[in-house]
Amino acid sequence: MTVMIEMSTMCFRDADVFTKIKNCKKIIESRGFAFGIQLHNSTSKELYSKIKRLELKYTVHAPLFSQYFINLAGDNFDLITEGFQSTANVLETLNSNITVLHGFFMTNKPIKNDPANYGKVLRDAIDSKYLLHNTRVMDPKYLETEEFHSYQKKVKKNMERLRNHFPSYILCMENDFPGLGNGNQTPEHMEYLECPIWIDTGHLWASAILNKFDFYEGLETICNQCNVMGVHLNTNQTPLNWNFKAPMGDTHSHFSTEHDMDIKKIISILKKNQITHFTIEIIDGNEEDINFLIETYQGL
Repeated sequence: MTVMIEMSTMCFRDADVFTKIKNCKKIIESRGFAFGIQLHNSTSKELYSKIKRLELKYTVHAPLFSQYFINLAGDNFDLITEGFQSTANVLETLNSNITVLHGFFMTNKPIKNDPANYGKVLRDAIDSKYLLHNTRVMDPKYLETEEFHSYQKKVKKNMERLRNHFPSYILCMENDFPGLGNGNQTPEHMEYLECPIWIDTGHLWASAILNKFDFYEGLETICNQCNVMGVHLNTNQTPLNWNFKAPMGDTHSHFSTEHDMDIKKIISILKKNQITHFTIEIIDGNEEDINFLIETYQGL
């Protein structure tokens, strides 16, 4: 069984990208794992141009280089397919067939694809009525409304249509950070979709605190009940007593930072459930993070 360890381009903020890729690849492959890169949806065209010529295995976090985010809760399916086409072009160039996306925003308005101003573009397109008081997170009560369930049905239907429209690619839905208008928050939400799933550990951690479910049981449930293709591994410095205000929420931190998560238990659950595709999606993720993951995985 081959286990893949990818580095998200979120890790490559250093000037010497090639040296970091070379070092990470050497560590991962020398320990018996496969190495790859996942292009994060915030990847610049400059960085893409640098790394696309490398002979590596790639996956892509959609959307890349499109005008709008992909919102499967919207009514305009042509806009959805147009939004994915630019990612499909990248996948073809990289000879890749796996892509990950967030696809559930509670709005019918187009959301500008501007990751650098993510909070602003969401506020511009999504009604602030969904927020919990004056925080940055969704009010959980909206997850019980008919409005939410109507959006949810549309997302499931459009995900199936999108997968059928692009049959050459494996399209995976990622669980959302429970921010403004984000709808795929809980294990039950992911199971409902009946499509390939890509778990994000930091997002699930925040959702568990807000929606009051056991994080480790939730992770186990997704692994058991869903078709999990891979996982974004990162720690979330958001504490168990989170007050739902910035700057905490979605920190994408190193494994070595202070946090309340039991990362070794997380890796144990993933290994036990035979998850074989790990993406280190950490801001400035580095060789230390790689070594921790490998030593923990092999030590279980």
